[in-house]
Amino acid sequence: MHGMTMALPSGSWTHSFEEDADGIEVYRPTATFAFPPSRKGRKVLEFGAPGAMAPGEATLTSMAPGPDDRPRAGPVTRLRPMGMGRYALGDAGGAQQVIDIVEATPDVLRLSRR
Repeated sequence: MHGMTMALPSGSWTHSFEEDADGIEVYRPTATFAFPPSRKGRKVLEFGAPGAMAPGEATLTSMAPGPDDRPRAGPVTRLRPMGMGRYALGDAGGAQQVIDIVEATPDVLRLSRR
């Protein structure tokens, strides 16, 4: 696929759960993709890279629909590169999760969680 990378994207990405398959979550650009209506609500991932972080590191803020359907931001987590498109997510409490970037283009982000 031309233009495909396993590097972290930037900006806001919304879960397109209708496209999920085989443990792979699909996200589309929040501002430009025409999502179909959903009663379920959609998770949003916000990727950022503050200047004070080590090279290759970034931040991730997850937002999920709250009780009144408005998005609620979770804690900001730090993403540390582990190589080969794999990133460790760590929070202030020391909990850690790993995500694999399967595909990242300007139009789609596919990832799996471990």
